[in-house]
Amino acid sequence: MKFKMNNREWEIKEISQDMFEPTNDPTEQGNCYGLCAYDEQVIYLWKDLHTEQKRRTLIHELLHCYIGCYISFEDIGNYPEDVMCNICANSHDIIHKIVEDYFKPEINVNINVKMNPGVIIKELHKIEKE
Repeated sequence: MKFKMNNREWEIKEISQDMFEPTNDPTEQGNCYGLCAYDEQVIYLWKDLHTEQKRRTLIHELLHCYIGCYISFEDIGNYPEDVMCNICANSHDIIHKIVEDYFKPEINVNINVKMNPGVIIKELHKIEKE
């Protein structure tokens, strides 16, 4: 899925665990759930994650994306707690809209063109309520 952050087009891609490059960071242990690749403008998610963990990971990576797009790297350092709270509050609506769009179920509609228009409208209302 593609989305925009600060007028930059980004993409979310799901990949297998073996596609994540190993890190030399000793604090990183176990599997990598996601990665925000600034240079590619892509967020990578581990495709085999449980949906709820994938949702949390996407939010986490989108926060990295938001910070990278709206805050210069010179500003990044040890944030006071209030600054972090402001970043989270200011990014909340943007990030959650992207997450909702990403996890929105696809709806496939098969309509017989010979159907009465009234029947078509009723069928569409049924789908809308689901």
